[in-house]
Amino acid sequence: MSSSSLLILMIVVFLLLVVLTGTPIAVALGLAAIFELIMQGSTPLMIAPQRIYNGINSVTLMGIPFFMLVGSIMERSGITQKLIDFANSLVGWLRGGLCYVGVLTGILMGGISGSAPADTAALSSIMVPSMERSGYPKAFSGALMASSGTLGIIIPPSMPMIVLASITGISVGKLFLGGIIPGIMIGVSFMLVCAVTCIVRGYDKDHATHFSPKQVLRTLRHAILPIIAPLIIVGGILTGIVTATESAITAVAYTLFLAMVVYRTIKPRDLPEMFVESAIGASNVMFIIGTSSLFAWILQSNNFQQVILGIFGDSVNNKLWVMLVVNLVFFIGGFFLEGTAMQIMFIPVLLPIVQAANIDLVAFGVTVICNISVGNLTPPVGVCLYVAANSAQAKVENIIREIIPFVLITLLDIAILVLFPQLITAIPQMMK
Repeated sequence: MSSSSLLILMIVVFLLLVVLTGTPIAVALGLAAIFELIMQGSTPLMIAPQRIYNGINSVTLMGIPFFMLVGSIMERSGITQKLIDFANSLVGWLRGGLCYVGVLTGILMGGISGSAPADTAALSSIMVPSMERSGYPKAFSGALMASSGTLGIIIPPSMPMIVLASITGISVGKLFLGGIIPGIMIGVSFMLVCAVTCIVRGYDKDHATHFSPKQVLRTLRHAILPIIAPLIIVGGILTGIVTATESAITAVAYTLFLAMVVYRTIKPRDLPEMFVESAIGASNVMFIIGTSSLFAWILQSNNFQQVILGIFGDSVNNKLWVMLVVNLVFFIGGFFLEGTAMQIMFIPVLLPIVQAANIDLVAFGVTVICNISVGNLTPPVGVCLYVAANSAQAKVENIIREIIPFVLITLLDIAILVLFPQLITAIPQMMK
């Protein structure tokens, strides 16, 4: 068989394993890649463990388990509740206020944990019961919390941005800064969807709470320490005091200090369980990175780049056309692939084309991250979708219907970012 036929067969095997048998992404990637090597016959199988090891052998990637631990600390320590209380004092008095509270808290939490599933779990466990008591359906509440949780990978710090930086060499600090405006913009868009939904469906029509400056100051006093965490994390990277990995360790130390010393909501006996939980979560991510690295190496070694170049044709210098294809690749891929796997498989192939089109790499990177956030919401792989469904105790199919407007508004926001990349690059350029 020709190399192109083997590549197509490898991709088909992967999709069959994921879609038909429900095989975990990491396992499906590894099995499909090894199947291709066996069919090819000319490459020793010893290359598989070597490539998997090389895929995870990165200092930058060492920050992932620490950011996952931060998410676990936030969920167990009550920090999430303090952020919710502060967000409630700011926007809870409006009609549909609980919706806005969920989105605003998602933005605030995104500035600390950097993990969409962790943020979704923490938000859903607290906000969905509160929204249900106020008359919101479980499915709508779950969809909103899943959407708000995805803001955690756009607002800095962000684990997918760390992975992206390790692949491309783009500055982690610039990626972090580039995500600020898009994250806030998408969050505001979610609020607009909520406002329209509340009016059309009549949710919260008897809302009678008034804005209270005293309440804002009171809740701010309790939430100020978690709120300044992003300044410590991102500021440390930008000033060169710490690397991205060291910033993750700093975030763990800071949130543990808040939880164990300031708030005293976590005891030493709670730490082993949290460490094990984070280690397991990080192992899953690293497994995906390793097997997707092997999968990507096979694609590249068999000139898969030429297939992508054929899609562009003579339009490789057209920035809008290149970004349209990039967005389509990551949007469609998001239905079947976890975000980390997509980055490792596609970015090495697309990066030379993006560079040839003279597209700003920070704008390219943040746009990719925004597409990955959409992938967290789309079945069959969308992890935030299932986390929210589990927390809300609602049927996944009902949440999928409710999540469609949030996906569509995010796609509109991505289109705006492609047309106006200055929204991404403005802050990074100010920090030169």
